[in-house]
Amino acid sequence: DSIEEQCKKAAGALRDADVLLVVTGAGFSADSGLPVYGDIAKVHAYQSRGLEYADVSQPNVIDKDPGLFFGFWGQSFNDYRETNPHGGYEILARWRNDVDAKKISDDIKASINERVKTDDPFDDEEIRRLTPYVPTSGPAGAFHCFTSNVDAHFYDYFGAHEIHDCHGSIELWQCSSRDCPSGIWRAPLRHRFVVDTNTMIAPEEVGGAADDVAKHGDNDQGTTTVPRVGQTKGSGERINPLGGMPTALDEKGWRLDKGKNWPKCGHCGSLARPAVYMFGDFGWKYDRSQEIRWDMWREAVLDICEQQDCTSVCIVEIGCGTNVETCRATSEQMLEDVIEKGGKAKLVRINPDFPLAPTGSLSAVHSIPIALRGLQAIEKIDEFYVK
Repeated sequence: DSIEEQCKKAAGALRDADVLLVVTGAGFSADSGLPVYGDIAKVHAYQSRGLEYADVSQPNVIDKDPGLFFGFWGQSFNDYRETNPHGGYEILARWRNDVDAKKISDDIKASINERVKTDDPFDDEEIRRLTPYVPTSGPAGAFHCFTSNVDAHFYDYFGAHEIHDCHGSIELWQCSSRDCPSGIWRAPLRHRFVVDTNTMIAPEEVGGAADDVAKHGDNDQGTTTVPRVGQTKGSGERINPLGGMPTALDEKGWRLDKGKNWPKCGHCGSLARPAVYMFGDFGWKYDRSQEIRWDMWREAVLDICEQQDCTSVCIVEIGCGTNVETCRATSEQMLEDVIEKGGKAKLVRINPDFPLAPTGSLSAVHSIPIALRGLQAIEKIDEFYVK
């Protein structure tokens, strides 16, 4: 079928859906003008030192070269903060509102609440320690988002109760010391790092002329149409930055001494790092409570598929590649589990390069492949959806 026909089918699957799961990878953020994994570190400052993404995105860099570490993560933090999420988020939020208005949404919430009442996992001290915040709304109803993107842009349009960041978020930070018992905390909303974009080094101390050079530099990284770290292609200001992310429970965690540029752990004084899963990372502290919310939502949906005949689940997967297949595997597993429990499922897989499910798999039988970029596909699907 043509791409237009596939988009029509996807719109039909959305209209028929009782439940909507959105799964996103780097390709979804790329439409906001942010770099993907393969391009983010392709700048002169790194190439001149023989460094690639996997070299700068390791937790042990903070010990060997903290200026390099905060240069990469600090500039990434700035880029994500200063890039406006593209229009696809707003379309997804409208689709979310439509499924959430259905009765099954209340059934899912009731099922989750019953689970918590019977065996509240949040009573566990270890889980509470690794809980950065408590959602002010929820539980999730007929919608959930599962994303590998660490930019936290979903929080501009969705609540924390309906988001699972499987690789963490640039907005959450932790102590770099594996001996420190502290948990996870939020970065201040107004914070920005000072980074010399010529060298991609974040100086330890800031202020005065050195600060000005680091902020502005000569940007001697060459010109490119492809987004890189420090060279994003987004436009406009964020309308509701992190509006869905609640206030941090640990107000002491983030510490930034006067005149300094490298944040520290407020509990032990060690350098702080993003609570993001990096290469060779054995010290990542992930939001256990968020993972539990995701697991409980998934179990509630599957229970309802078993209890209520013909429950229809639509999985919209956007921009998930094959280098790290966490997101693609999550989509396929959800589809298989829904069908096994007696429900109906469709996987709308949007990817310009890899839109197909594995040959001979159940996912292949029930998928709608669309070989387009994420935003382009969402807008086209929405044209048919609203008709």
